[in-house]
Amino acid sequence: MRKRRMILGALIGGATTGAVGFFLGKNLTPRPEPLAQAVRLPPFSMPTSSGGLFHSDTISDRVIIINFWATWCAPCRREIPLLIATQAIHKGSITVIGIAIDELEAVQIFEDEIGLDYTSLVGKTPAFALLEKFGNAGQLPFTLVFDKRRNLRFKKTGEITAGDIDDWVNALL
Repeated sequence: MRKRRMILGALIGGATTGAVGFFLGKNLTPRPEPLAQAVRLPPFSMPTSSGGLFHSDTISDRVIIINFWATWCAPCRREIPLLIATQAIHKGSITVIGIAIDELEAVQIFEDEIGLDYTSLVGKTPAFALLEKFGNAGQLPFTLVFDKRRNLRFKKTGEITAGDIDDWVNALL
C-alpha cells in the first residue's frame, strides 16, 4: 500500500510539474517578431548609355526588373535577349532597366550589336553602391524584381532563364 502511494504521488507530482512547465514555457516562449519592412527600391539617379540622366522615381505602376551586367560577363550577355523580349511582350506593364558595370564605349558597342532597346544605365561607383544595398558584393549577373509598389519581390545572382521570368511575371501581373 505504501509503495502504491509513493508511485501515485510521483505520478501526480510529475504531472503537475509537467503541466506547470508546459504553461509557463508556452507563455515565456518568445513570440515571433513582425516581419521587417519590405525592401523597397530606393530613389537613385544614374547616367544612361545615351548620355542622359535616369531617375528611378520616374517609373510608376509597373513591375520593374533591374539587371546588373557587364560586357565582359558571358552569362550577362546571354540573358540580355531574354530581357529584350520580356520588355517587348509586356510593354506597358514591365520596365526593364539594365545597369552596366562597365566602360561607356564598350556598352554602347554591345548595345548596337545586340539591339538593346530598354533603359540602359552605366556607372561603376553608383552601380556598386546599389548592388551593396541589396546584399550583393559585385557578383554578376544580378537581377532584382520589384512589384508595382516598388517592393523587392525576387532577386537572383547568376544567369536568369525564361522559367525565372515566367515565374516572376505570373506572380506579379
